[in-house]
Amino acid sequence: MKKFFIWLLAIVTISTLVGGKLHWDKRVEAVQGINSTVTDEENEKNESEEKEKREKQLEKLNFLPPELKETFKDKMEREEPVHLMVLGSGSSSSREGAWPGELEKGLIDTYGKEFIKVSLNEVGNRTSQQVIEEDLHKRFAEMKPDILLLEPFLLADYEGVDLSDRLKNIDDITGEFKKLNPDIFIIIQPSNPIPESAEYTEAEAELENYSKERKFVYLNHWEAWPIDGGDEIKNYLTKDNQPNEKGNKVWFEYVRKYFIRG
Repeated sequence: MKKFFIWLLAIVTISTLVGGKLHWDKRVEAVQGINSTVTDEENEKNESEEKEKREKQLEKLNFLPPELKETFKDKMEREEPVHLMVLGSGSSSSREGAWPGELEKGLIDTYGKEFIKVSLNEVGNRTSQQVIEEDLHKRFAEMKPDILLLEPFLLADYEGVDLSDRLKNIDDITGEFKKLNPDIFIIIQPSNPIPESAEYTEAEAELENYSKERKFVYLNHWEAWPIDGGDEIKNYLTKDNQPNEKGNKVWFEYVRKYFIRG
């Protein structure tokens, strides 16, 4: 009888262990099934969010000028921001409230930091000749921007640098950028207008012709200034013929409308 109870206890123990193991395995399978479902749902959610983000980014391309869309799309596919460099004289000041800084804010507000990066570079009152002699253009070119918005020191140059030298210097500057980044997109714009200067106006016209010959985009923001020959232009400039608050606003609005459309 004692042996019978021992065998019975052994059978019950084994049955309990086997039953517990089967029950545990079922619970594990159930949990794994839930985890698998959750993982699938998370993956679907992530894919949906990525698709929505991609669609929103593609929508932003609609705000760009046609000639810049390919540059932005290429960088977007590589998940890198487009680097826009603003390079100019004291007319394109890096101080607070000047048009370059306002443009940077507007671009980031529209496209986002993950989509565009803006660097502001001012060389003060240096002429194009001084920029070349000091190799400043080489330092900036090493940053390899995707887009160069260049205001090539027209106001500093027009009294001290001959036209032929001025245009050669611009060739040297843009050539350095193209050497380090053959795919760079170059945009040229003049310095701000000043009162009653026929020679300076002619210099601007030559800069526009030069830009078209080189197939650069030319942003003639002078179209937005009051340059009808009267004194109204003085209300947009400081005593040193640099853009004041009104002048910077006019310049900014013109350039903004080029980069942000629709």
